[in-house]
Amino acid sequence: MSSISELRTNTLESGSATENERFHSLDAVRAFALLLGVVFHAAESFTRGAASYWAIADRSPSEFLEVFRHACHSFRLELFFLIAGFFAHLLYHRRGAREFIRNRIGRILVPLVVGWVVLFPLLAYIWLLGASVSGRLVQFGVPAEFANTSPSILTVGFFASGQFVQRFDLTHLWFLHQLLVLYVLLLSVRFAWHRLLNRSRAWMRKVDRIVAALWASPWSTLWLAAVSTPILMLMDSWDVDTPKASLVPHLPTTLLFGFQFGLGWLLHRQPALLECFARKWLSNLVLGVLMVLTTTRGVDGLRELGWASPDAPWIRWTYSGLYSLMMWGFVQGFIGWFVKYCRNPSARWRYVADSSYWIYLAHLPLVVWLQVLVGRWPLHWTLKFPLVVAVATPILFLSYHYLVRSTFIGAQLNGRRHPWRS
Repeated sequence: MSSISELRTNTLESGSATENERFHSLDAVRAFALLLGVVFHAAESFTRGAASYWAIADRSPSEFLEVFRHACHSFRLELFFLIAGFFAHLLYHRRGAREFIRNRIGRILVPLVVGWVVLFPLLAYIWLLGASVSGRLVQFGVPAEFANTSPSILTVGFFASGQFVQRFDLTHLWFLHQLLVLYVLLLSVRFAWHRLLNRSRAWMRKVDRIVAALWASPWSTLWLAAVSTPILMLMDSWDVDTPKASLVPHLPTTLLFGFQFGLGWLLHRQPALLECFARKWLSNLVLGVLMVLTTTRGVDGLRELGWASPDAPWIRWTYSGLYSLMMWGFVQGFIGWFVKYCRNPSARWRYVADSSYWIYLAHLPLVVWLQVLVGRWPLHWTLKFPLVVAVATPILFLSYHYLVRSTFIGAQLNGRRHPWRS
């Protein structure tokens, strides 16, 4: 393994070159994180607890998909926010503060507002449709006397009565709101940093040395987990919270994603450090898999054996520590894999990266409608889950290709309008 000083030298020598390069591997990582969300949400209806929060609970639940969902939830958005910080630094220093703000308003705030206005009513209808099909309308606040009312009429009543304000939900677009919160914090911290330290480059060189030492260390996963564990202890749930019901920033989630976003921001200052990820990708992924098995069965196993009280404080601390190791094992492992194997330009990956933003924004109504459609079928989940993914995926890609890529929507989401035949 190269020494830290060698990594620093490589970074300084290649800094000006990489600034003008496209980071193909990280484009692919970002696309992977977003597209994994489609599969993640496709698995939701097949979990045992789906009846308490999802549009429909499939009659064929799957323990395997519960474990899959548990693993994905531990790293998918954490990976996304680290990469978002990396590209935020690139954009800010390539175009300046004013253009950075303009760009983020156009590509994050506008899709959030427009997407919510379009998608929230559609998702409300599909949720009511699923509740109607499964006989759970009362659970969603619909009076029993309206049990036979069509979901479309119930949806109109939901908005006409103003209930949508009381039941405000950012839906799956909440991550865009979280991004905007982090951008505001970033600009505020950066302004304060330079104002207080008078733009001292010596301070940033010290920070860079610390960051380089931490990423190059063989114990990087442990220090990352050590910082993340107390933050996880602040969450309302034992996993990472998904704050969708309010525009007020959720402190624990903002701290966790802000930590990852900040690391990504600092990582772009020294892109040669990406080689640290590439060298340890396999060991980190193995660690992630081992922690999946430990966090899904380990705590329950201790309780079943009578070795731990169900409400013992050390149980949650232990779980949060193991969960943090799982999180960072997967985050570092997947970044390392893509850096190692997807670093070269690829027209296919570039297309997937361009399409992934639209696909994630648009996927949920289609995926949940398909779940409602197959939810009562007397088939095993091994047939229905792949069917939902197999039907939704090509439709989403086709919608991108013909409705988005070469239109003003594509220009809004991707920064430019691609030629029709590209």
